[in-house]
Amino acid sequence: MTYLRFHLIFNLPLLVVLAAITGSSPWFPEEGTTAGVVLLAVLLFTSPWDNLAAKWGIWGFPREKFTVRIGYLPVEEYAFFLLQSVNVMLAMRVLFHFMPQWETGQAVRIGHFRLLCLAVSVLPWLLILVQLRWLRKQMGPSVNYAIHLAWFLPVIYTQWVLAPFLFIGHAALLAAVKLACGTYNTVADLFAVRGGTWYFDEKQITGLKLMGVLPWEEVAFFFLTSLLVAQSYLLLLPSDLR
Repeated sequence: MTYLRFHLIFNLPLLVVLAAITGSSPWFPEEGTTAGVVLLAVLLFTSPWDNLAAKWGIWGFPREKFTVRIGYLPVEEYAFFLLQSVNVMLAMRVLFHFMPQWETGQAVRIGHFRLLCLAVSVLPWLLILVQLRWLRKQMGPSVNYAIHLAWFLPVIYTQWVLAPFLFIGHAALLAAVKLACGTYNTVADLFAVRGGTWYFDEKQITGLKLMGVLPWEEVAFFFLTSLLVAQSYLLLLPSDLR
């Protein structure tokens, strides 16, 4: 299965369905602006992470499965994490459409105390980085993908420090989006790996696989990134739209 065919089977139909479900609901300019900011952040934040993994050989893409490469990644890979993010945001819009009680209108006030907590957190995160480097030396390349996932954790943590009550107040929404989108992308990924669209270096994963095909690290990636995109979109939306 080529990467383009993968998009045509899994990502684009989902996008069309999610957009159609809320087609009757008006789009506010602030929603489009927020989505654009989130997509730009996703592109800037995920591109170096994904390129590094491909450069190190944690995963790769057979040449006959994609069209053009930019850096170490097929152009379809950039499209993947952008389409994934669009679908997460559309899923949130669908849930707000059917569960209007989840729109609490909660405002976010970032005071000096939270900024201080964030600053103090730098030291623990540096210690975690040191521990991860130690773990890599002790266990070898088999933990490379697992350690690579740590890229996302400081951002999720930062968001919770800045807006804990916003996320607690929307816990059901975030859980539903993470579960739905994470599960969907995991199933799609199973088909992609079986179809040879991309592959993983067996030496750089721990070996625990879903259905004997998909590394647990890849499953964790989809749930982590679905949560991260959902939180980012929620955090940036105007209070009257969330």
